[in-house]
Amino acid sequence: VEEDEQFWNIIVNEDYVLFQSLSHIYSYDISSGKVSLLVSNDNINKFFKVNGTYYYHSLGEGLFTISNQRPLPISQSDFFKEETVILLFEHESKVHFLTENADLYRLENKEPVLVAQSDLNFDLTVYNALFLSDGSLMLGTISNGVVSMNLDGSTNYVINQSDGLINNTCLTIFEDSKKNVWLGLDNGISSVNVDSAYSIYHDRDGELGTVYTSYKSGNILYVGTNQGLFYKNDDSLDFTFIDGTQGQVWSITSINGQLYCNHHSGIFIVENDRAERIPGTIGTWQTHRISDDSNLLLAGTYNGLYFLTKKGDNWEVRNKIKGFNISSKDVVVDKVKNIYVNHEYKGVFKLSLNDSLTSVQRIDTVEVLGKGIGSDMIMFKDNIIYARRDSVYTKSYNEKTFTLNEELSQLVRKDVYTSGTLVISNGYLWLFNKDHLSKISIEDIDGTYSVEKVFLSKELRNEKVGYENLTVLGSNEYLIGSSYGYTTLNQNKKTVTTNELYINEVKSFKDGEFILFGLTDIPTIPYKDNFLQIHYSSPSYNSLNTVLYQYRVLELNESWSEWVENTSIELKNLSYGDYNFEVRSRINETLSTNTETYSFTIARPYYLTNTAIAIYILLLIALIILLNGFYIWYFKRQKERALLKQQKELELRNLTNEKNLIELRNAKLRGDIEHRNKELAISTMAMIKKNETLNELKEELNNLPKTVESKSLKKMLDKNLNSKQDWLTFEEAFNNADKDFFKKIKELHPSLTSGDLRLCVYLRLNLSSKEIAPLLNISPRSVEIKRYRLRKKLDLSREDSLTSYIVEI
Repeated sequence: VEEDEQFWNIIVNEDYVLFQSLSHIYSYDISSGKVSLLVSNDNINKFFKVNGTYYYHSLGEGLFTISNQRPLPISQSDFFKEETVILLFEHESKVHFLTENADLYRLENKEPVLVAQSDLNFDLTVYNALFLSDGSLMLGTISNGVVSMNLDGSTNYVINQSDGLINNTCLTIFEDSKKNVWLGLDNGISSVNVDSAYSIYHDRDGELGTVYTSYKSGNILYVGTNQGLFYKNDDSLDFTFIDGTQGQVWSITSINGQLYCNHHSGIFIVENDRAERIPGTIGTWQTHRISDDSNLLLAGTYNGLYFLTKKGDNWEVRNKIKGFNISSKDVVVDKVKNIYVNHEYKGVFKLSLNDSLTSVQRIDTVEVLGKGIGSDMIMFKDNIIYARRDSVYTKSYNEKTFTLNEELSQLVRKDVYTSGTLVISNGYLWLFNKDHLSKISIEDIDGTYSVEKVFLSKELRNEKVGYENLTVLGSNEYLIGSSYGYTTLNQNKKTVTTNELYINEVKSFKDGEFILFGLTDIPTIPYKDNFLQIHYSSPSYNSLNTVLYQYRVLELNESWSEWVENTSIELKNLSYGDYNFEVRSRINETLSTNTETYSFTIARPYYLTNTAIAIYILLLIALIILLNGFYIWYFKRQKERALLKQQKELELRNLTNEKNLIELRNAKLRGDIEHRNKELAISTMAMIKKNETLNELKEELNNLPKTVESKSLKKMLDKNLNSKQDWLTFEEAFNNADKDFFKKIKELHPSLTSGDLRLCVYLRLNLSSKEIAPLLNISPRSVEIKRYRLRKKLDLSREDSLTSYIVEI
């Protein structure tokens, strides 16, 4: 091998590998490791393998093959010496080749025979090419991107940088097992889904604008945009503007084979490449046939409804329907000629017209349907269908009211809703959701619904929300309008989507840097670096597929997460222990063929290591010993306290007993006092009774004649009435009952005589003057005088009670 030799092609065989530079072809034996020189030529252009045969083209020399490890000439005609051969392949048992000018030849009798030339109207410089499995050629050019060309020279499509290629220079082309074409560009790699069911027409220069409607009539495709009406023949790549249709096109309607373009300026009759406006028409949303009369049309306009009639070969405005001036974007006419008009802000109106179809006889608001931004209403197989967020209502021709359809309402629930736009195409009802289209059919026999999901997300459709549109182009082929052109869907291409998921990278974070872990290892992550980032992917080379991922950590949650587009997950703040992370993917509704698992361990924190646990055990033992000593001391002290308490309780009980004894003694004393008081009271009453009796006897004696005996008896009576012994006996009894009285009153009033004290005693016993008089052997009047004198001695005022004073001492 020469120094700094550059290799431009490598062909791998089972036993050896061939390397081609601009001047040599080498063979590398895999088993022995030996390198052999097969060809030495200064002008090797290309090196090919065709069905086990190796060819190379040398500029200025011709076309050669390699046999028995040496070159053999195939053709040395001037054509091969002058033309640059880009591709050599076999088709229909013939060797074909392509030149850098995109001219296709076949080799017959060692001479080139022209098969086809490219139909492109600009010059191509082809650098490389590949014969694809579908029988077409993919040409990689120097400055025009890639061109898909058929063997007859016709062009399928051209893809360049404006269509999404990274670069317009294609250096190599490869087709994988799933028919994806990979392009090695001057700056990066791009993939082309050749066998995709979708094809995107991208309005790179903005000539079309946003596509609001389309219609395929024969071999002509019409598209209505915000800039006007355009058309394109099947054999053309470019659209042509139809003169006079500048402005917003809302819809294209075909009635009885006639095309009507509903435009901001009115209604246009479309014939091939021409459009003629119907005089008198204004901005129109839709045009409908209201009956079997082919000469009568109903137009929903900006300010109500109009009828058009055909006179001769021309259409004209028949009349405006009076009594209804609301913008009529969504109009449905049922079998009995009731007209329903949906207005997003005002609701749904049911109109009943008069017989002459000139005015509205009755307007009813369909309350059950309410109002809905983005709502739509359409007639589908004799059913009126109304759709808005969260709900779809239906009404068949024989029903009086709209009813909620639970099955169809699932198609417009909040998590999938974009708008309620309804489109009928090819006998199906279409709904537009966030990640797919819903293709709905109704069974004619039992009226059941079946729904097929067509996976094309809202972001990839690039549609004008609220004005979504879809038109049938052919058998199971549809056009979907977008903001930058349109996308075609070919449902005849049913590709089975299988995908496998891979965990690509697992890393943690430590000291400001990431640490990578092996994908087959079970790493142990320090607790303080409790962070794990897992990256995964499910390779899908279809650019229109949306790959979603779902994961779970079994030890944290048995249920799967929501489906997300993120291709990585961060696990933080996990507790220590062993974990198993699971992840799977989904493309459209197809789950990945595998569920990847990654196991890892979060180490115990330092305070839960074996050493820490041993220290905790020792501390626990020490604590138990300490607590045991404390409990012994505590219970000993408690026992001492209990004994002390028991002693105090015993002393208290003794004191209580002593108190009770004292109280018993006091009670006994009080009983004795009460007894003595009773005796004193009895004695006093006896003395009073005795003296009263003696005084009565004395009075009787005074009434008897005075004799010696009467005088003697009278003296005896006086002696008994003034008996000192009686007083002494009473005084002793009184002292026993109230022993402190004499002491207290003598201390307070030492000037009192014995007679005064005797009166005080009787007053203390609460005796009246009448009761005291017999005891003193004087009259009650004399007792009053004594009382008065005693009051003076005691220095009492007239307001003070003498008896109360003496009782209170």
